[in-house]
Amino acid sequence: MTALLEARGVRKVFAGGDGQPLEVLRAVDLEVHRGEFVAIVGTSGAGKSTLLHLLGALDRPSGGDVWLDGSRYADLDANALAELRNRKLGFVFQFHHLLREFTGWRT
Repeated sequence: MTALLEARGVRKVFAGGDGQPLEVLRAVDLEVHRGEFVAIVGTSGAGKSTLLHLLGALDRPSGGDVWLDGSRYADLDANALAELRNRKLGFVFQFHHLLREFTGWRT
């Protein structure tokens, strides 16, 4: 069975406050198969949001690869990644970002 979402050796490094590299994720492997439910849990600052941003194609990893439904993110340009997010991914963010010019009421 092929994984719907797969991460292999995913790594993310940011520049720390002192300018030195800060490795947030190291060698993360994950497989999610069609129909599975997965929870990403951990303490504050453990890298959960960073991992979700990488899995959701909102950011690129410093190393390793992510695939969704057979598409390897590293092989896709910005437009193809936007199309992938539009057609195959969904997020419910912890904090909402409402836009005043839109309404929930249908007129």
